[in-house]
Amino acid sequence: MRPTLHSGSGEGLQSRLSDSGPRGPGMNIRIVAVARPVGTAGEEIAQLTAEKLGFRFYDYQVVQTAAQEAGVSPETVSEAEHTPSLLTRILEALARNPSMPVAAWADPVPLATNPLLTSTEYRRFIEDVIRDLADQGEAVLMGHGAPMVLHGRADTLKVLTTGSTELRAQRIAEGMNIDVDSARKTVMRTDSERQDYFQRFYNRAWLATENYDLCLNTDRLTPDQAASIIAQTAQMH
Repeated sequence: MRPTLHSGSGEGLQSRLSDSGPRGPGMNIRIVAVARPVGTAGEEIAQLTAEKLGFRFYDYQVVQTAAQEAGVSPETVSEAEHTPSLLTRILEALARNPSMPVAAWADPVPLATNPLLTSTEYRRFIEDVIRDLADQGEAVLMGHGAPMVLHGRADTLKVLTTGSTELRAQRIAEGMNIDVDSARKTVMRTDSERQDYFQRFYNRAWLATENYDLCLNTDRLTPDQAASIIAQTAQMH
């Protein structure tokens, strides 16, 4: 079992963590997979972690590569990755029942301009890209269910960034220049969507701490502090 690191508040801990340099030759962790609920500063944390470890950083590149393989736009893959679009629902219904008329849908989408792929098939493209990048090693993979795709790999450190709904909403409100109430609704909606998505594909609770090696409360840590803890944990193995 990997050790649990506590945030602490003394400068001594932060000083020691900030000294984390590039990975040593004996380090067995080759991949850091980060799940980051919206508003937890996960993007910045993941990028800083990659810098501290000397790893490559991947986020949207996963979607771009999956889209190239699937022959669709990155926007199509990104949308399918979050919540089923009308097109996806139509295609999946047609896959189950080819005789079903498209006119049965309230807002039909012209199918001639889109490949017949289901959300499950889009997911497989994303999984293939994540596994390929993991096999290359020395990478920080952010989002896209990477911790779940790579579950069971001994060379992967699975990280969850978390935080209170209120502080997450405040970050979103400031970043998007919206009111806190709207930001709070965004937090709740996106959490629900992601939970449903990963429960569907992996039968795992997205925010359940037992699915991760390291969980960091960003209410109590700056992005640099969080990244330093991740880097130090990776270097311990």
